[in-house]
Amino acid sequence: MKNLLALKPYLLRYKRQLGEGFLFIILTNILAVAGPKYIGNAIDAMQGPFRIENILGDAAMYVLFALLSGVFLFLVRQKIIVTSRHIEYDLKNDYYSHLQLLSRSFYDRTSTGELISRGTNDLNAVRDFLGPGIMYSISTFFRLLFAVIAMVALSPALTFFALLPAPLLSYLVYRIGRSMQKRSKSIQESYAELTNLVQENLNGIRIVKSYTREPFETERFAQLNRKYYDKNLELAKLQALFFAILTAMTAFSLIPVIWIGGIGAIRNEMTIGGITQFIVYVSMLSWPIISIGWVTGIIQKAASAQERLNEIFATEPDIPASEPSHSAAKQTEKPKGELSFRNVSFHYPSQPDAPVLKNITFSIEPGSKIAFVGATGSGKTSLVSLIPRLYDPSGGSIHIDGRDIRSMPPEQLRQLIGFVPQNNFLFSDTIEHNIGYGRAEKTDPESIAEAARIAMLHPDVADFPERYQTMLGEKGINLSGGQKQRTCIARAIARDPAILVLDDALSAVDTATEASIFDALLKKLPDTTIILIGHRISTVKNCDRIFVLSEGSIAEHGTHEELLQENGLYAELYNMQLLEEEILALS
Repeated sequence: MKNLLALKPYLLRYKRQLGEGFLFIILTNILAVAGPKYIGNAIDAMQGPFRIENILGDAAMYVLFALLSGVFLFLVRQKIIVTSRHIEYDLKNDYYSHLQLLSRSFYDRTSTGELISRGTNDLNAVRDFLGPGIMYSISTFFRLLFAVIAMVALSPALTFFALLPAPLLSYLVYRIGRSMQKRSKSIQESYAELTNLVQENLNGIRIVKSYTREPFETERFAQLNRKYYDKNLELAKLQALFFAILTAMTAFSLIPVIWIGGIGAIRNEMTIGGITQFIVYVSMLSWPIISIGWVTGIIQKAASAQERLNEIFATEPDIPASEPSHSAAKQTEKPKGELSFRNVSFHYPSQPDAPVLKNITFSIEPGSKIAFVGATGSGKTSLVSLIPRLYDPSGGSIHIDGRDIRSMPPEQLRQLIGFVPQNNFLFSDTIEHNIGYGRAEKTDPESIAEAARIAMLHPDVADFPERYQTMLGEKGINLSGGQKQRTCIARAIARDPAILVLDDALSAVDTATEASIFDALLKKLPDTTIILIGHRISTVKNCDRIFVLSEGSIAEHGTHEELLQENGLYAELYNMQLLEEEILALS
């Protein structure tokens, strides 16, 4: 239950609407409890000579009270249920906004399906608590309170016997409620597994079909779905047992009322109308008592869901976002793009005993064209990921234009950098919007086209019927691998960055296109510092300086000619690629 205390700020935000709903709950229950008095009066009036007008008057009053109770119940739902939707809206916005702030390391260890499950299924469970859960909890309390007061006024002895099962009921609510919460949490975790499997399979559907693994994946889904089904069935059985016990208790409580009340009527200690009124009150308590089980289920499910949401909200970004005032701050002077690493070491948060980079030190002058090469796993991608602070180094410092990047707001830092990662990603939007995505302000069509020209994408787009307004499928499925890479490069160029990072971003284009792109970058972006990760010597040989990484350290650095003269790792890589080219030419 303490998990639900996290909802207090949201409830306080709508305290006026909830207060009005609270008032309407009291009024609807007062009117509902006041109505049966007129039933008792009408029955007692018929025990002797009576006038039909009096009976009809009592009936009319009962109907009036019932109608007024219904009107206020409608207003209750308008206030509390509608407010629950407002809070759900706020929660979803806050949840999504918080996800946007979390660091890359969080997404390295958390699956997409898990996050979707918490943002949908768990949030729906919380909304049910905020709406029906709160409404019926408060309504049940006041219905019980007012009905018991009316019952005590009629007969304290009968009230005692009618409420005799209450202690046992409280014990059952406590014990079964705890069991419900455990089962609810298990169900939500199972649903997250199911969601993650579906999301993963839909993203990889082309691989599934290519390897004809449809039966295997269908079986995996069936097993997880069965697990989810069984857990839900267990909870449903527990709830059914709970409702059955509550209903039975309500029915059994009528037996002493009818027995003892009948004896009282024979002895003229109670009237028939009074007994009837009392039985109506006991029956009136049946739904509140039964609803205790239903509301208990809602509350326990919401408590489990909110616990899972609290885990996300409690997660702080490794690299905190800046205050709005800082992020909006403008550069006082145009950034130069000077970059230096000073004794930088790095390990991933999940692998503190496996250093990826060790004491990396180098400086890059503004406007330089630099390349990093090395074997797979040597740390190239990890190194460039530190520049925009996707991760922070474990030791040492990184400086841009003489300033430690940790002293810069992340938003301001990343505005200086155009980053093209290994795994390119395109949105299901137009080519124009994908290229202009990196700029906060609207980019004019000519700037989009110019960025595409530099990336050698413009000739391809010119052949599309809708040119830059061509809609891309999911992840740019209707583009070739090379076109996707060039679109991502154009997106980075359109940002007009001081530092452009290309992480193996030319691997899907042919050698001639690669040379054209690099030549265009040299001519069109002479003042931009370009950091290139590549595997082809043809890609990197024209760079001002080349760094060779080996096992997380800089093994060699220099120009293409200097490194060949050293006859080290770079020369070995160069000779191997020459041999591969000769073999291909002969084949």
